[in-house]
Amino acid sequence: MRAAALFALSIALVEAPLLVQAEERCLSFSGTSDAIRKSNAVEAALKSLQKAIDEWKAKTGVVGPFMATPERPRPVPYWRSSVRPSLFLQPDVISDTTHTICWRGVFSPVVCTSGTRLCWQSDLAPLLPEASR
Repeated sequence: MRAAALFALSIALVEAPLLVQAEERCLSFSGTSDAIRKSNAVEAALKSLQKAIDEWKAKTGVVGPFMATPERPRPVPYWRSSVRPSLFLQPDVISDTTHTICWRGVFSPVVCTSGTRLCWQSDLAPLLPEASR
């Protein structure tokens, strides 16, 4: 009787569906745009950020659900190699999912870069039951 129970248990372990481990993956995204007014530049930078995310999703085929958190981006200036601290326009614009920084541009009155950190669950290789390893 005991041997039959062990045999049944071993069959159940072999026939049991394989477990799949999920791993959280994250990437940082940013989008930059310019405008005459800060409010317009922020709005355009947010649209540019969303476009970058949408293009990445279409290219990679990664599907949600996604968790977006604000992440301060590095400035992406159009006409200079860096942005001096004195050129930044405070305050930063921070929402539940994005962080936008703005500065005075060379040719455009305002340039803004929006950033976010996007995370999702990614399935890894199936895990074998402990008894099978």
